Amino acid sequence: TIVRVDRAEPSKNIIRGFKAFDKLLERYPQFQGQVKFIAFLVPTRTHLRLYRRYMEETTQLIEAINSKYATQEWYPIDFFYENNYIQALAGMRLYDVLLVNAVIDGMNLVAKEGPTVNNRDGVLVLSETVGACEQLGAYALTIAPADLEGTTEALYEALMMPPEERKRRAGALKKSIEEEDITHWLLCLLEDAASLIEGRSQSST
Repeated sequence: TIVRVDRAEPSKNIIRGFKAFDKLLERYPQFQGQVKFIAFLVPTRTHLRLYRRYMEETTQLIEAINSKYATQEWYPIDFFYENNYIQALAGMRLYDVLLVNAVIDGMNLVAKEGPTVNNRDGVLVLSETVGACEQLGAYALTIAPADLEGTTEALYEALMMPPEERKRRAGALKKSIEEEDITHWLLCLLEDAASLIEGRSQSST
């Protein structure tokens, strides 16, 4: 199971993620009937036409992919369009692959929440342009958000990853997130601020 959890907005790169999944099913037909993509999309800024239009295009693409590959027993994409954090957390517990392919993001908490709650040694596919990549990139499969081909192949690599490697990466992700928590971040921030103040005071004497 591939999972994503995002606000429904263009910067989250949702459409390209689904296009990569489409290419995955087309290129590797062994995944048809076997792998499902579940998306938890949170409505946001629905008063803006740009955001409404983006969600319309997203829904149209989902319908097209489902129509292309669905069988009587299986359809490839399931999505929830609502603000239901508990439901999203439940989904993150069960992913085999978590896709975070935002174009740009200051941090992206999903990239940290997912590995924390997941209990299936899930693989994180992570955009190199989100803040969390600096901390977690060594243990994730990193992608350029505009690279459709790269995203497709990263999904394939994640789904085919041997259990031992999945376990190693998942454990390293959890360890990094637990060790570099908000307290660690605050201490680093204070140390940087102290160094800056000390440097300025020395240069003024």
